[in-house]
Amino acid sequence: MLRNLKKLLPEIEILVLVFVLAGCTSSLDIRQPLFTISEPVYMSHEENSACAFGGVYFDFYNKSASDVVYLETRMNVYDGESGKAAFAGQGTIITGSECLVESGLGHNFCISLDPYISRITETGYIIDQFYISRVDYSDGKVWKDEFGLYAVTGRRK
Repeated sequence: MLRNLKKLLPEIEILVLVFVLAGCTSSLDIRQPLFTISEPVYMSHEENSACAFGGVYFDFYNKSASDVVYLETRMNVYDGESGKAAFAGQGTIITGSECLVESGLGHNFCISLDPYISRITETGYIIDQFYISRVDYSDGKVWKDEFGLYAVTGRRK
């Protein structure tokens, strides 16, 4: 009988692990987002005067039954010429802002890069690993993507 128990031990360990993990809570929210975003694109002040030097533009469409009242984004920005990190001392850029995007409607957003830009380049910037990391809704619900599961890569204008 002891031999049979030893043979079953790996299966028993796996079963116990499954039960333990099933009871754990996680900060990973893998629900599909209730919004759609376009690819982000960098535009200089010459292409769009919303920012003094330049910004990242994207469209956001709210597919939720509630209004969006706050958005947080994360992105990496690279020099369009060298491909290296665009801003010294800056890794991922995190921005958040109160807003209002009504249920079923869309909005074009501009994230100003003015605080980071120290020189204007002719080649502009490449936006990578861009994602919405937090959405607050008017009904009090919050959606988060802390790991960039729904990240998109930007394009050049």
